[in-house]
Amino acid sequence: MEWRFIIRFDQRNIQLKADMIYQSNQVERIKVTGRNRSIVLQNNRPLLKSKGLKLKRVDWKLIEGEMHNSHVLQTIIQKLEKYLNRFTSN
Repeated sequence: MEWRFIIRFDQRNIQLKADMIYQSNQVERIKVTGRNRSIVLQNNRPLLKSKGLKLKRVDWKLIEGEMHNSHVLQTIIQKLEKYLNRFTSN
């Protein structure tokens, strides 16, 4: 599954591409690619969903690549969560 989204950073819009590269019963891995860099984020959303823990916060980890600006990382995670909650909820 692949989708595109835009974040606002430093008074500019940055267009990013997200691609679900791995999904199991416990974790999801999403590769986020910009113009010249990519990162892989992992979350435990499928595990929480299978256990019925709707109120527990999803745990995100940066497992590949580097991100020096934590605000940009949090913005990317918020956009990913918004997309996943809207388009993949059952």
